[in-house]
Amino acid sequence: MTRFKLLALDVDGTLVGPDGVVGQDNRSAIAAARAAGLAVCLATGRSYREGQGVWEQLRLEAPHEPMVTVGGAMVCQSDTGRTLYHRGIPRDAARRFGSAMNDRGCVAMALVDGWRNGVDYLVTRGGDHHAAGRDWFSKMTVRVRELPSLADAPADMAILRISAVVEDAEARQMAADLSRQFAGQLNVHAILAPNYGVTVVEAHAIGADKMTALRYVAQPMRVGAGLIAAVGDDVNDLPMVRGAGLGAAMAHAPEALKAAADVIVGGGSTDGRAGLADFIRRLAAGEYDRLMKAGA
Repeated sequence: MTRFKLLALDVDGTLVGPDGVVGQDNRSAIAAARAAGLAVCLATGRSYREGQGVWEQLRLEAPHEPMVTVGGAMVCQSDTGRTLYHRGIPRDAARRFGSAMNDRGCVAMALVDGWRNGVDYLVTRGGDHHAAGRDWFSKMTVRVRELPSLADAPADMAILRISAVVEDAEARQMAADLSRQFAGQLNVHAILAPNYGVTVVEAHAIGADKMTALRYVAQPMRVGAGLIAAVGDDVNDLPMVRGAGLGAAMAHAPEALKAAADVIVGGGSTDGRAGLADFIRRLAAGEYDRLMKAGA
C-alpha cells in the first residue's frame, strides 16, 4: 500500500480525451485506489458546470473529495457544486485585462461563481461575438450576462478567470505579450481546450493555481503537500506537478512540464488515457513511494 494519501488528476488530456469520456480502465483504477485508502481529487481548468459530467462518470461512492476547478481559482463540493474556496482577480487588473482583450478584437469572457451568483459568465460587448458564441458558448449550458466592459462588473461578483478564444497561430504570442504587460499582477497562459477544440488565452489571479487549491483540499485531511501525487498534461499543471510529493506528466505534455515531472505517464497518445490506469494502480501499490520528494 502506498504512503501517498491524495491523488490529483487533471481532466482534459489526462483523464479524458477530446470525446470527454472516462474509460472503464481509468474508472476501475480510480475505484481501486480509493478502496486502498488513496483519496482522489479532480483538478481541472474547467468550471464546475463544465467538469461535473466528467466527475459523474467516475461513479464514486461517498464520501466525496472536493473538486479543484478553474485552474485552481475555485474549489467546489463535487456532488453539489457548492463553493468551498475561491481566489478572484483584483478588480483593477480585471478591468485592464478585459480592455486589452477587447483592443485585440476578442470578447473578454469573465468566469464568476455560478453557485453564488446565478450567472456563470460576464462577457464584454467589445470583440468578435460571433466567434465567441460559435466556439465557446454554443458548446455548453451556461448563464451569460453581457456588459459594456469588465469595468461594469458588479462589485460583489469575484472574477475568477478571464479568457478569450484566439486563433492558435496567434495565441502563444498574445499570451506572451499579455504576460509581460501584466507581470506580477496576473498569471497568463495560452491553453488548448480540447473539449471545445479551440485555444484560449486566459488569466488568473497570482496564487490561483492548482497546487494552492490542493493544499486547501488536503488541509482537513491532515495531508501535507509531500503526500500528494499529481498528474497533468499542460502548463497550468506546472505548480502542482512541481509542488506535489510526486509529480507526473503525460507523455504528450509540453517539454517544460515533463522536465518538472518525476514520472512520465503513457506512450505519447493524446487521447488522454494511455497509461494513466497503470500509473494509478502502481501508485496505489506503493511502487512510486521511492520517488517521494525528500521531507515528505
